[in-house]
Amino acid sequence: MYNKQDPADQGKTDPGVFGEAGGNPAPRVEAPVPGWKAPRLGWKAPHRAPIFRRSAAERAVTTPESSMPRRADALEPVDKERRGPSGTSGERADSPDAIASGRAGGIAAAAEGLARASRRRSDLLVGDSPPMARIFELISVVARTEIPVLILGESGTGKELVARAIHYTGSRAARPFLTVNCGAIPETLMEDELFGHTRGAYTGAHADKKGVFEEAEGGTLFLDEIGDLYSSCQVKMLRVLQEQEVRRLGETRSRTVNVRIIAATNRDLRKEMEERRFREDLFHRISVLPITLPPLRERREDVPLLIDHFVRRFNHELGRTIQGFSPRALERLKAHPWPGNIRELENRVKQAMVMAKGDLMDTESLSIFSDPSSMGVEFPPFRKARAEFERNYVIQCLQMTGGKVAASARLAGKDRKDFYDMMKKHKIDPDDFRT
Repeated sequence: MYNKQDPADQGKTDPGVFGEAGGNPAPRVEAPVPGWKAPRLGWKAPHRAPIFRRSAAERAVTTPESSMPRRADALEPVDKERRGPSGTSGERADSPDAIASGRAGGIAAAAEGLARASRRRSDLLVGDSPPMARIFELISVVARTEIPVLILGESGTGKELVARAIHYTGSRAARPFLTVNCGAIPETLMEDELFGHTRGAYTGAHADKKGVFEEAEGGTLFLDEIGDLYSSCQVKMLRVLQEQEVRRLGETRSRTVNVRIIAATNRDLRKEMEERRFREDLFHRISVLPITLPPLRERREDVPLLIDHFVRRFNHELGRTIQGFSPRALERLKAHPWPGNIRELENRVKQAMVMAKGDLMDTESLSIFSDPSSMGVEFPPFRKARAEFERNYVIQCLQMTGGKVAASARLAGKDRKDFYDMMKKHKIDPDDFRT
C-alpha cells in the first residue's frame, strides 16, 4: 500500500516510492489491509499571493478617448496570482512598493486621461464672440451639477457638442454618454429602445435586452430632438425622470437607474405645449436649466475661427496643406446668412478644399456650391429638404387617389399604418383631397 505523506512534505520527491531522483516511477504493490480505506490522492494548489481588483461598485467604465479608470484607488484584494510583464524584474504585485507605485501611477494616468477626454470634446466648441462666452459660462456651471438640461437652438448650431462638453467636463466623464434621436425611431420601437425587454415579451424576443437607460448607468443620456417624442412615450419618460426607475417590456418589477438627462430640440416647445403635442409636466422636468444656442448669423465674428478649425481638420483628413481662404473669399463667407448654421459652414469649407487648386482658396472655390453673383441664396440642410420632399410626396399620392389612404399607401409602396404615421407627422388631412 502507499505510504501516507506528511502535508509539509507534499510536492517533494519520495525516493522510496518513485525510486531514485530523476528515475522512472517504481510503485510498490502490497495487499490492502481489511477495513482500511485508501486516502484520496490529489494536487493541492500552492499558496497564491493576493492581487488587487476593482470592486463591482467601483469598476471603471472607460471613455473612447482613454482606457484609464476613473477611480484607480478603488481596489479590493482577491485570491489570485500576479506576475510582472515579460522583460521586467517580476516584482510581486502585493509588495508595498508595487502597490504604492501602482496606485500613484494609476491615479495620475487616470487624471491625465480624463483631462485629455475633456479637452478633445470641449475643443470642438469654437468661438470668441460674446454669445459663445455666455454659453461657455453656462457649460461650466451646469457641468458641476446633476440637474437636467434642455439645449435649444436651430438645426446645425452644435447642440450635441454642448451636451458632450457638459458630460466630459463633469463628474460623470468616465461613464457612458449615449445618444437617442427621438425623431428617428418608429413609435412601435421607441419603448423597447428606451426601456428594453425581457425574454418572451413578444414574438422574436429571444433574449433579455437592456434599454438605453440601463446602458447609460452612471453616465449621461442625450435625448436629441425630444420635441419629436411620441405622446405615448412622453408619459413613461416622465415617470422615469420622477422615480429614477425603468421597467422592461414583459417585466413586472422596476429597476433603479442612475442617469443624467440632457435633452435638445430645435422646436418651440412652448408652442408645442399650447397645441397639446408636448406635455407641460415633462417640459418642466427636462428644462430645469435651458441653454439656447445662437445661430451662426448672430455670431459672425466666429466664422474665421470656425473656418480655421475646419481647414486644419480637413487638411489632415484630405492630405492637403491648404492655408485658408483669401481675404475676399473670407468676407463673402462672413456675409453669408448660413441658414444651416455650423453644419452648412463645415460642408462648404470641405467642398471648397476638395476643389481648391492651390494652398490658398479664393472665390473660384466658392462658386461650386453657390451662384457667383450672390452667396446669400438659402441652401436648406438635408433634414429640412428630406422633410419637405416627404410632405410633398404624401400630398401628391393623396391627390392622385382622391384622398384614399389605402390606395395612396399602395401607390407609395408603404404599409397603410406607416402612411398614416407620415400624414400625422406632416399634419395632412386626407379629407382635404376627397372629391
